[in-house]
Amino acid sequence: MAVATTEAPRSVIVSRADMMRYHDPERIQGYCRSCEKYGAYWSCPPFAEPPLARLGAWTCAVLVTQKTRVAAGSTQEELIGCFLDARKMLCEAMQRQETAGAVAVVAGHCDGCTACTRSRGIACCAPSRLRYSLEALGFDVTGLAEGLAGQKVHWPAHGMPDYLMTVGALLCPSLDVAAGLDL
Repeated sequence: MAVATTEAPRSVIVSRADMMRYHDPERIQGYCRSCEKYGAYWSCPPFAEPPLARLGAWTCAVLVTQKTRVAAGSTQEELIGCFLDARKMLCEAMQRQETAGAVAVVAGHCDGCTACTRSRGIACCAPSRLRYSLEALGFDVTGLAEGLAGQKVHWPAHGMPDYLMTVGALLCPSLDVAAGLDL
C-alpha cells in the first residue's frame, strides 16, 4: 500500500502586487531563526541584503501548489520521505520552466548542491543552482496558498495531517512569459 500519493500540480497566474500582499520578511524570516538549518544554506537567512532584490524584475508569478495525500497508518518518516521526493520532482519541473527570465522559488531550503558550503564559511560554489525559498524571501507560504491559489494548508494540532502541501512560484518578467509556461 502506498504511503502517500502526490496529486498533479495546480497553478494560477498572480500579479506581483497580489504576491506582495503576503510579503512580510521581518515576521516570516523571524520563524526561520527557530529552524535548525538557520544560517546553514546560502539560500536561507540571515542575509546581508534582501534576496528578493537579487532576483531581477518580475511583474507576475505562476503560483504552483501540489498536495501529497497521506495514507492512514503512515509513519512520520515515511511521510517526510514521500513529501521530499514530491518536492524534488516539483522543483525540477519548475526549474525546467526557467525560460525568458522566469525564476523558480519553492518552499524549503535550496538543494542545488549535495552539501552547502555556507557552514564552512565558503562562498556558494554553484550560484546558478542556488534557489531561494518563498519563506526565505519573506513570503507567507500559507497565505499564498490559501489566499491566492485557493488551496487550504492543513496544520493539525495533533497527529498526522491528511496531506502536505508543496508551494512554489515562477517569478516572471511579464504576463506573456507566465502564460507561456507549461506546469
